[in-house]
Order: sequence, then C-alpha cells, then structure tokens
Amino acid sequence: MKIREATARDVAEIARIHVTSWRVAYAGKLPRTVVAQHSLAQRQNLWQQRYQTDGVLVAEDNGEIVGFIAGGPQRRHADLEAPYPQEVYGLYVDPAQQHRGVGYQLWQARIAEWSAWTVDCLATNSGALRFYTRQGGQLVQAGEYLANQQTFPTRVLGFHQSVPEGD
Repeated sequence: MKIREATARDVAEIARIHVTSWRVAYAGKLPRTVVAQHSLAQRQNLWQQRYQTDGVLVAEDNGEIVGFIAGGPQRRHADLEAPYPQEVYGLYVDPAQQHRGVGYQLWQARIAEWSAWTVDCLATNSGALRFYTRQGGQLVQAGEYLANQQTFPTRVLGFHQSVPEGD
C-alpha cells in the first residue's frame, strides 16, 4: 500500500469513496434524505475544489485508490484552535477495504508531524468513534452537524502526541 498526496486524477475516486462510505456508515443512523444528500456529482465538484487545499492524502493499493484522509489547520472549532491547531477533516475508506489497516495507515501519515489535533465525528458513528478512541482521542466537547435543516450531535475528540524536534 502506498500513501501519497492526492492529484487531480484522483478526484473521481475520492468522490466515489466519499459517497459510498458515507452511505454505508450512516444507513439507518441518519434519515435517508440526509444520507442521500451526498451525490457523486456534488462530491466530485467539492473534491475538485478541495483536493489541494485540504491536505488530502490517498491510499493506493495495486494502482487503485482505496481510501483518503483530509486535514490541516483547525477550521470547525475556533475555540479549540489554541490547544488543537490542526484538524482531521475527514477519513474515508472504501467499504470493501475496511478493517484492513487502510484507515490506520492514512491516519498515521496525516498526523505524523502534528502535535495536537481534533476530529469531529457524528455521535451515531460508533465504529468511527471506536477507531478514534483507539488512536488516543479524548472527548473535548460536543458539536453538531447541520443537514437538511436538521441538527445531529457530534463528538469532538482531541489528540496529543509528542513530535520529535528536528536536528
């Protein structure tokens, strides 16, 4: 498996993985209208704009994109910027590739040089919450996700690690 920065040619696969994994993760946990709001065309447009600005890394296995992670400066929780200057914006793995270490490798690559960061996870996503807790995440505050004029509770998890100083 190879972890690398996303390029323009990866956008279609990033969008496909985002839509597919979103639908699998939230089926039965969020209203159908909310789950369906992420269309492939809409996500392709989004990632065409963001693949460079959002610090996107992709996991490539045998020449195919199987997952991605986006992250950079704290942007969702200004009140947490001082203690947690970085944020993971999203981590998505193709459902057919889950539970094979793809998410872990992406996670490690993205946070390698960070000392403190957050991730905002829907409270109904118990699998993701377990993953983030195993990575050392601690609940720092509750949040909310707004979709289709409805709000859904999130959990904001904070992370700290020691980063070796340069020579």
